[in-house]
Amino acid sequence: MCGIAGSLRVSDGLGFDASAAVTRMCGIQHHRGPDDSGVTAVGNAVLGSNRLSIIDLSPAGHMPMSNEDESLWIVYNGEIFNFQDLRAELVRAGHTFRSRTDTEVVLHAYEEWGTDCFSRFTGMFGLALYDRQANRLVLARDRFGKKPVYYTFRSGHLLFASEMKALIAVSEDLRPNLQRLAEWSLYRNVDFGSRDTLIEGIHSLPPGHHMVVSTDPRGGREPRIATESYFQPEAEVRSEAYERFKRQPADELSRDIENLIARAVKDRLMSDVPIGTLCSGGIDSSLITALAAREMPDIMAFNVSVAGYEAIDESRFANRVADSLGVRLLTYSMKPVDFQRNLVRAIYHSDVPLTHPNSVAFLLISEFARSHGVKILLSGEAADELFGGYMQRYRRYRQVLRFQKLAAVLPSRFRKMLILAGYACDGVPITDFSEYEGLLRHSTGFLDRFAREELKERSQAAYSFVKNPLDRAVLGAMLADLTNFLTPLLRRLDRMSMAASVEARTPFLDYPLVKAVTNLPLETRLRGSQDKWLLKKIAARHLPKDIVYRRKVGFPLPLADYIAPFAKPELFHSGFCIEYLGVGRKALLQTVSDWRANFNGFFNLLALELWGRIFFLNQTVEKLTEWSLSQAASQEPARRAVPQPAGQRV
Repeated sequence: MCGIAGSLRVSDGLGFDASAAVTRMCGIQHHRGPDDSGVTAVGNAVLGSNRLSIIDLSPAGHMPMSNEDESLWIVYNGEIFNFQDLRAELVRAGHTFRSRTDTEVVLHAYEEWGTDCFSRFTGMFGLALYDRQANRLVLARDRFGKKPVYYTFRSGHLLFASEMKALIAVSEDLRPNLQRLAEWSLYRNVDFGSRDTLIEGIHSLPPGHHMVVSTDPRGGREPRIATESYFQPEAEVRSEAYERFKRQPADELSRDIENLIARAVKDRLMSDVPIGTLCSGGIDSSLITALAAREMPDIMAFNVSVAGYEAIDESRFANRVADSLGVRLLTYSMKPVDFQRNLVRAIYHSDVPLTHPNSVAFLLISEFARSHGVKILLSGEAADELFGGYMQRYRRYRQVLRFQKLAAVLPSRFRKMLILAGYACDGVPITDFSEYEGLLRHSTGFLDRFAREELKERSQAAYSFVKNPLDRAVLGAMLADLTNFLTPLLRRLDRMSMAASVEARTPFLDYPLVKAVTNLPLETRLRGSQDKWLLKKIAARHLPKDIVYRRKVGFPLPLADYIAPFAKPELFHSGFCIEYLGVGRKALLQTVSDWRANFNGFFNLLALELWGRIFFLNQTVEKLTEWSLSQAASQEPARRAVPQPAGQRV
């Protein structure tokens, strides 16, 4: 796992020092790869890398890496778990290798198959390939966007990096993207398929896409930029697979899916460095821990406890799992001061305002694991999206669907309100509009964007062979989750783990497993009042039944105590929300004043303010942390836990 950065001259670009810019970006991304770094100027490109050594720890894995004649270069962030099979195929085709790395396999795979190689990879990646002879740059990202790729244009150069903060550092005339911020203020999600980010001019390469930038070496014409998708979840749905699974006995089907999960876990234990698991005591991470321990009995599991709040502390469930498996569990005891002193740092590493307060817990547990020598953590992310973990949301969504006929005959403004209700039922809360009244004035087209509901329409169309329209709609919603709802969770996992120089791996997003599960009938995922029915059937073979079938809750935090020091009007005076976004002072201060009655609304406002101060007001993490905490007055602890949305577990 690494951080990548680079530039390609696409026009004259006079006076721009590309090597200095790439070197600076690599410095900012040092946390992504502290083991090795390199910057190489080749042709019209400059490539940079920070390496976190995982496979082949020798200097042979140094990047930027080239092929034998140095006509093709690569910087690469990720892991390809089927690289050994691909390597053998490439050797048979006549390729030779100088290292044991998957990086070199990716390089030769592109030589052999061009951009078709990306659909052959099973794993996670964000990469750049530079063809010196053709003066062509290729950027690519894995199917689900586990690894990031951002890009921008400046002074005749295309610049790219793993993290937005690296591009921010070398950008001029930085401006917030008010359209995207307006959408974020309502949906807490900036990943509904747009390439735009919260910052004007900085773009995100979408998951499952590659971008080819071809330029004239003499600078005689405009660059050609072509972005193509090589993966869409809905394309994996097959009526014949669905019908086969529908006919298959439940025990046999559960064994087949279990074998796919077990294979995914085994593949992700590939490493030359120590590995651990995240284990919250919930079904997803506990099953991953159980299957990993079967292959690697001495594996360590890591958990976060909420110190001083025994009533909501779920670490006892993680201990129960560890005891049943004979696994060593290491627990980080998080205190309110830990949250408070690391909130600003978590926002900095996230690159966007935090969607989930428990991002801080992810950061701290990653650092805790790294302090015990672990460089890789296996996580249970995506089980809810795949196997149907949001029962309450699916029920509400079905209720909204019953209004479709009514919506067709209502005036436009009422139709839009129903559409918004549908998105609220997708588990994305809509809070008091007045909190962001100034910001919302800048949103000119987001209602129309969501009114089209293109993603859901495509996803539901994939299940057109399903006769029950409500089943078809819920299956489509689950499929759409893999494109939008999951993306911010994967961003959180990547940024918080990589901030600690730890690689997070997600077995549930193994491509063969996803391809199978997207074809499962709804009754294998939701049955009666039980969510994740099939996954629980599998887990019951490995875990105590009281763990498998206990009530689902999110990772609870005593949020009132945690954010109390930040609930001061002074923190928002002459700040980002008021000065940059035009948020109404009266509404903002009312939200701050009423913070105990609306924890989530206040936290979202706080995260936005701190994010803006970091990236637009140029306040350092250290000084902003000390200043914001200094605003606190002595307050009695509220001692009230605010559960996070179900499924958002450590």
